[in-house]
Amino acid sequence: MILAIMRHGQTIYNANMRVQGHANVPLTDKGRQQIKAVAKKLSEHGEQFDVIASSPLSRALESAYWVAKKLRHHKPIVVEQRFIERDFNHLDGEPVESAMPLVREPGYSHEGYEDDGKLINRVVRAALKMDARFHGQKVLMVAHSHVIKSLLIHAEPDHWSFRDFINHGDLFYFDISQGTIKFLERKKA
Repeated sequence: MILAIMRHGQTIYNANMRVQGHANVPLTDKGRQQIKAVAKKLSEHGEQFDVIASSPLSRALESAYWVAKKLRHHKPIVVEQRFIERDFNHLDGEPVESAMPLVREPGYSHEGYEDDGKLINRVVRAALKMDARFHGQKVLMVAHSHVIKSLLIHAEPDHWSFRDFINHGDLFYFDISQGTIKFLERKKA
C-alpha cells in the first residue's frame, strides 16, 4: 500500500498558537485556502487515490472533503479513529510556547498524556491495519502533525523527531508492505 499522509489546514487554535490535540477545532478561512491550494496541485499533477481517509476530528475531515471534491473522488471518506491527533490531555488549549518544551522533552509523561512510545505504537499499528484493509492500493490519509511525525520517526528514527515542523498541507508518502513502513518522499504544500 502507498500511504500519502497529509496534515490538515490551519485551525483557529493554530492561528492563536494553542495546543489542540483531541479538541475539535474548526479550520480557519486560511486553512481552507491552504487545503484547496494543495488539492489544486494534486489535481494538476494527475494525482489519484483509491481511498481517501481521515482522522475523526473536524479539521481533518473538512480538509479531506476539499481534496476529495477537487480530485472528483466520489467514494465516501473513510474515517479512521486510530489516526486521531496525540492526546495532549492537560496541555490542550495551552499556549504552544509553554507546552511544546514539555512535549519535546524525551520521556515526558503525565497522567492521561499519550507519551511518545504509546503514540508511535498506536500510529504504526494503525498504518499496518490500513495496509491489511487496503493492501495494494493508494491511500490518502488526512491527519495531524504528531501522527505524521510518529510514522516518520518509526521509519527513520535517526532523521526525524517530534521537534520537526510540518506545514499545513504537507504530504508524506510511505510504502507499507509485509509489516514494514518505508518513507518515500515529502511534498511541501
